[in-house]
Order: sequence, then structure tokens, then C-alpha cells
Amino acid sequence: MKLSVIIPVYNEVKTFDKVLAQVSSVSIRGVEKEIVVVDDFSTDGTRERLSKLKDKGVNVFFHDANMGKGSAVRTGLSHATGDVVIFQDADMEYDPDDYEKLVM
Repeated sequence: MKLSVIIPVYNEVKTFDKVLAQVSSVSIRGVEKEIVVVDDFSTDGTRERLSKLKDKGVNVFFHDANMGKGSAVRTGLSHATGDVVIFQDADMEYDPDDYEKLVM
């Protein structure tokens, strides 16, 4: 089974490193994981930080204009290849440690 974690972001420079570290550290036996990040035209330095992740196994996509969270989610879905999809907001509203409960 493959899990896609979609992280829509907009001006999340202060919280993104933390959420990425937590999502990256989640390991579920027998489950492959991909991380898909969609930046919705951030203006606070988030885009520049995300540009550096392309070589680190994170799939990053950029909107050319701010189109809202729904659009970022749809962009993420169009690139996700997992059997199961989870949406993880960068504000850490959801705990990545709960993924296993959701997937299994």
C-alpha cells in the first residue's frame, strides 16, 4: 500500500520545517509514503524554502497565483499516486503520529 500525504501551504515559513520533519518521520510497516507539497503562492519565504526540497524526496508544486486551499488540495490530488491520501495542514492541526490509525 502507498500513502500520499498532501500538504497545502500558504505563508507557512514559521511552521513548515516542523510539520515536514514530523510527516517525514512517520513510518508504518508495509506502507510506502510519498509527500506532496503544494505552495499556493506564498509571499513570506515559504516558496524559497520549498525550492530546496526538490532533491530531498519531497514532491513540491507551486501555484503561479494565490488560488485558495481548495485549489492547492486539488493540485496535490492530481499529483498523488497513493492508494490512500491524507491531507496535513502545515499548522499542525492534525498529528502525523495518528496516520497509522487512519490507514490500518
